[in-house]
Amino acid sequence: MSNAKVIGVLLGGVCLGAAIGVAATSTVLKKSTTQSSSSSAAAGSCSVEGAGSTQAALFEVDGKAYSREDLPSDVQDQLFQMQSQMHDATATLAKEVALRVALATEKKIDFKGGKPLPELRTLMEAKKVTEADMKSFFEANKKSLPPGTTYEQVRPQLEQFMQGQQAGEQVRQEVAKLEEKGRLKVLLKAPVAPLVALDLSGLPYRGAENAKVVVVEASDYLCPHCRHAVEDVEKITKEYAGKIKFVQANFALRPNGLSGVLVRGAWCANKQGNDQFWKYHEKAFAVPLDAANPVSPNTEKAYADTAIKAAQDAGIGVKDFETCLASEDAKKAVEAANTKLTAAGVSGTPTFYVNNRKIGSPANLASSISAELERVSSNPSKAN
Repeated sequence: MSNAKVIGVLLGGVCLGAAIGVAATSTVLKKSTTQSSSSSAAAGSCSVEGAGSTQAALFEVDGKAYSREDLPSDVQDQLFQMQSQMHDATATLAKEVALRVALATEKKIDFKGGKPLPELRTLMEAKKVTEADMKSFFEANKKSLPPGTTYEQVRPQLEQFMQGQQAGEQVRQEVAKLEEKGRLKVLLKAPVAPLVALDLSGLPYRGAENAKVVVVEASDYLCPHCRHAVEDVEKITKEYAGKIKFVQANFALRPNGLSGVLVRGAWCANKQGNDQFWKYHEKAFAVPLDAANPVSPNTEKAYADTAIKAAQDAGIGVKDFETCLASEDAKKAVEAANTKLTAAGVSGTPTFYVNNRKIGSPANLASSISAELERVSSNPSKAN
C-alpha cells in the first residue's frame, strides 16, 4: 500500500471539520497543502450508505417560465443544496479576501490602482505543527492503519495534512477576531430553502411546546458529525430556552446495522415518555463507534445488547424496552421515519430545519434561528 493510500486510510475514519475552507488554507501554505485542505472542507456531514430569489426564473419550456418553486420538492431541494454550496464557497472566499485586505491595510501595503493584493502567506506567519502533535495524532488513529505501518512511513503526508488543518484554523481565528471587532461583515445573502412538510407528531422535543420557531434535527447516533454537533445543540437549546421548540427526528443511516437498532431503541424509549427519550438519547450518543463491528457472530444480538445497555445506563424500564426493541412495530417505525425524512430532503446527517426550511449548513443553525426569531417577532401574523 502506498503512503498516499495509507494516510487516506488513517484520515478516513477521523471526523475532519473544515476550519474556514480551501481558499484560505491554500493561500497560507504552499500549494502542496491544497489536497489535504480539500479533504477537510468536504467533511461536515455523514451520508447514507450506498442563491438569489426563489421566484427567479430558471428556464423556459414552450414559452412557460419555471422558477424553483414551480418544480417538484425533490428538485427544489437539489437546487437549494447547490445554491447553498455555492453560497458557502463564495462566503469563504470573501472572508479570505477580506482578511487579506485588512492585513494589507494594517501593514500599509498599497494594493490599489491595479496593484496585486498580497497573499495570506506573505501577510501572516503560519504556525508550525510540532512533532509531538503529529505523533499523538498517529498514536490515536493507528488502529485504522494496516498492521505494521510505522510513523516514519506516513510522517510526510501527516505533516502536510495537519499543517493544512492548523493553517485553516489560524485563518478562521483571525477572521473571527475581525468579525467580533465589527471590522468585517459578509454582505452576501444566503439562499432561502424551500418549505417542506414535516410530520412531527409524536416526536420528542425540548423547549416551549407552542413556540413560534420550531427547530428539527435529523441525526444518526453513530454519525461522527452528529456527535460533534451535540455540544452546539446543547448550547443552542439553553440559549434559546423558552423561545424555540427543539424536535429530535432520528434518521438511521444504516437501518439494518447498529445505527438502526439504536434508533429503534430511541423510539422505544420515547414510548415510555419524553424524559426517558432524552436520557436514552444521551447514552446512545456515548456508545463506542466500534460497537458497530462486534466480534460476536450473532451481530443482531450484539446490537440489541448495546441498545439495552444504553437503556440501562439511562435508567429507563429495561423489560418493556427489550420487548419493544424486538417488535415489528419498532422496526417499521424506523423505516417509516426514514421514508418521511428522505421525502423532506434528508440525505445525510445532521440535517437541521428551522420552521420547515432546511438549513444549508449546520454551522448556520444559530444565525438561522436568530433570523427567524426576529422575523416572527416583527411579523407575528405571518406564517412561514
